Amino acid sequence: MAHAFLGILVVLLLLQLGAFARKKGELSKTHKLSLDWPLYLYIFTVLLSIMFIFAIIYYVISLNTPILINGTSGEEVVNYTFLQTLYYSGVTLLSIGYGDFTPIGPTRFLSIFQAFLGIVIPTVIFIKEITKDRT
Repeated sequence: MAHAFLGILVVLLLLQLGAFARKKGELSKTHKLSLDWPLYLYIFTVLLSIMFIFAIIYYVISLNTPILINGTSGEEVVNYTFLQTLYYSGVTLLSIGYGDFTPIGPTRFLSIFQAFLGIVIPTVIFIKEITKDRT
């Protein structure tokens, strides 16, 4: 089940990348929009990529040492699945912070950096796009 879900996510990511590459700029020629739809696809694709990259990093680190504790019981989480690290990466990147997982050790600083990227990167992309000279 987890492999099927991961396969579906990879297919959707590839479709998003393909749609972004194919449609970039076409909407601005036919529609009078204040912002192009591909901008949102671009931000989505960048965030999704960052989420996967950090999930892989968390998963690799978790092979050697515990990186998370259960937020409710306080016990170290062992035998991580990739989906658990993907979930934690998404919650951290989007600054949701449900509290069901708490990072321990050096993962704390990596999580802070990921949360920082989750706030700064979309902001920079968005501001760069809206201040772009359209002449």
